[in-house]
Amino acid sequence: MPLVSVVIPAFNAEATLAGTVASAQRQSLCDIEILIVDDASTDDTLALARRLAAADPRVKVIAAGENRGPAGARNLGLAAATGDWIALLDADDAFEPGRLAQLLHLARDCGADLLADNLLLEDEGGRTEPMLPPGEAAGCAPMSAADFLRGNLPDPARPRRSYGFLKPLIARGFLVSNGLRYDEDLRFAEDFAFYLACFSAGARFWLSPLPLYRYRLRADSLTACHSTEDLRRLRSVDHRLLSNPGQAGGRDFMKALKRHQQSVDQRLQWRVVIDEVKRGAWLRALRAGCEGWHVFTYVSAQLAVEVWRRLGPGRSAGRARAVET
Repeated sequence: MPLVSVVIPAFNAEATLAGTVASAQRQSLCDIEILIVDDASTDDTLALARRLAAADPRVKVIAAGENRGPAGARNLGLAAATGDWIALLDADDAFEPGRLAQLLHLARDCGADLLADNLLLEDEGGRTEPMLPPGEAAGCAPMSAADFLRGNLPDPARPRRSYGFLKPLIARGFLVSNGLRYDEDLRFAEDFAFYLACFSAGARFWLSPLPLYRYRLRADSLTACHSTEDLRRLRSVDHRLLSNPGQAGGRDFMKALKRHQQSVDQRLQWRVVIDEVKRGAWLRALRAGCEGWHVFTYVSAQLAVEVWRRLGPGRSAGRARAVET
């Protein structure tokens, strides 16, 4: 059996897949398998994956019979993996050289079930920066479920920070023994929900400051383009945990969970307001913006920002467009 199974879900990733796979093939740790899961792509992703597999026996291709979304594709990869550890890799991202060897060494040393490194965020212009600043991840340390939730709260000073983006090295035995899989009803924040499920099962989750995963930011990603229904599903994840507080922790966890739920409620109702404005249903938009004081203050602030951006200095009312996100 290989030490690490690299799982790469791919949907219409013809333009980036070869580079992503190459970053796994170039790792100093050679005892790996690379599982490309084609999620019923409509371009030449599957044909490319098969060519890559023909050239390297470590590469294997799994073809989904129908589009199952990111969570479903990940589950196919998890089911096929044979390595002691699983490394998730999105089809437009890349591993930095030596990543797997370094994470495996750290995970074994600290007895982690999951060990995530810092992300190297790369924008569409090629500029990079670590997602977590030095002070936030000063050394490899354990992370609680409450820490994880707080790391997913919106922060205007660091709008790109989200612990749900992390791509940890995961002990496959831990997943198997606890029967853990992705929630296939989620097509947004599926990693967030999966990591919370791991915490609920008692996972020892560690975080390293080393930025060894190159995370490419795209304006058209599912994360950037979430819908009202996506946010409703995310809210349901919080609701399930709130209704069963014994699953993942004590008072600190519940406090962090309530804060996270509040932030999801705010973003959801802002999205509902936008949808109603686009339909011309102004009264329903007003009601949606008044769903509790925490929602009203958030929506009011967002509206003020939009009005200033569109009608402020240098803008005219005649050029203002419908409010969008």
